[in-house]
Amino acid sequence: MRERQITFGNYGHTLNHRQVLSPDGQWAAYDSRNEDSHLAQTHAVEMVHIDSGEMVRLYHTPTCSFFGPGVGAVAFHPHEHRVVFIHGLENNSIDNKYSAARRFGALVDVEKPNTYRHAEARSLPNEQAVQGMGRTGRVLGALSGGTHAHSWNDSGWLSFTYNDAWLERQAKIDNTVRDMRSVGFMVPGMPIAIEGKLDAQTGEEFSGTFAAYLASTVKPSAGWGSDEIEYAVEECWIGKQPSIACLGGVRDLKGTLVNEIFVCKLPSQSELLAMAGKSNEFALHTEFALRPVANCEQRRLTKTADRRFPGVQGPRNWLVSSPNGETVYAPMKDDRGVVQVFGINSKNGAIQQITDLEHSIEGQISLNAAGTTCSFHCQQRIGLTIVSTGGTRWINTVSPNRIVGAVHFADPGRFLYNRRVGNEREGWLQIFVCELD
Repeated sequence: MRERQITFGNYGHTLNHRQVLSPDGQWAAYDSRNEDSHLAQTHAVEMVHIDSGEMVRLYHTPTCSFFGPGVGAVAFHPHEHRVVFIHGLENNSIDNKYSAARRFGALVDVEKPNTYRHAEARSLPNEQAVQGMGRTGRVLGALSGGTHAHSWNDSGWLSFTYNDAWLERQAKIDNTVRDMRSVGFMVPGMPIAIEGKLDAQTGEEFSGTFAAYLASTVKPSAGWGSDEIEYAVEECWIGKQPSIACLGGVRDLKGTLVNEIFVCKLPSQSELLAMAGKSNEFALHTEFALRPVANCEQRRLTKTADRRFPGVQGPRNWLVSSPNGETVYAPMKDDRGVVQVFGINSKNGAIQQITDLEHSIEGQISLNAAGTTCSFHCQQRIGLTIVSTGGTRWINTVSPNRIVGAVHFADPGRFLYNRRVGNEREGWLQIFVCELD
């Protein structure tokens, strides 16, 4: 095994939890965060050549301050030299800080650095429409909040996590309103124009390159023992299907909040095109529940109340799908309380324990392109598990610095990950490559 450092600048080099590699596998994209929670102050998105170490700055925001806008969590398109990343609204100030509902997906072509396009359109409802829960006149396919954690599928659609701007604002002044999180999707080839905002690059509203919709039904208070959910998070595409798997917060019969896995079957592009141009009803129920676009079907996949440790548990993980969409991978606790990798059948919800480790996995679970092997780290070792057998190979890396985040598959026998170089308080997150003989 050979391990080498490929970034060296005195700033952070944070790899996203997925889709960090260019389509040709030669470049890795990252943002300049040094702490996961400091995205608002992050100013740059870059890429580094895995072999040569050449660095290219794809985008930087010249107005970055403590209040935003902030950029980060960059993901490469699977077939095109294009990236998507979180970008905070540019009209940031002490009164308009970066927040979950004040951000969007930014698209940058590698050949045109420092020039972004809005992925989704943003159009805020007027207060009268919200109070009366009537129609806003907003074009279907525009959102009224913020997106993040974007992920491409093989067809170039984007998934995302969403926070609504009106709910965020009202939750601060009204304790009867909850700021809920949901998941959604964007469809290419369906640009959304917001009247009077066609060329806007700043401000609260703008047009979008993709049409964007919510996929999950989220309620402020889920019925105990029901399939209702209070949030939807950590989504992934299911194979090449127009379906998303996500974690949904349910209440068990005792009222305890548990993370279960849900599947949202999405409408086809032809169905969405048939709706185009119609007025869009505000994306809140009268009880302030976020709801999806028409023809989305949400179903509960897992029911784990009978397990000793119910629900998806462990380090924060976005769900991972096998290439054929048959299995969704997630961290769960075994009967000893050790966090293992589990596989869930995407059709019937059958749960199978994959790993049988002595210590809990750490960081994001990753899957190789063939879907045969998953990776993770545990006690400063990289674990590689054959998902069909559960057999695990351990790689003892040579660096004393701790691994952070996901262990990404590059080529067979080559992996990328973050390490903090220097002491814990003053060190910088750098990118390392591990190559097996």
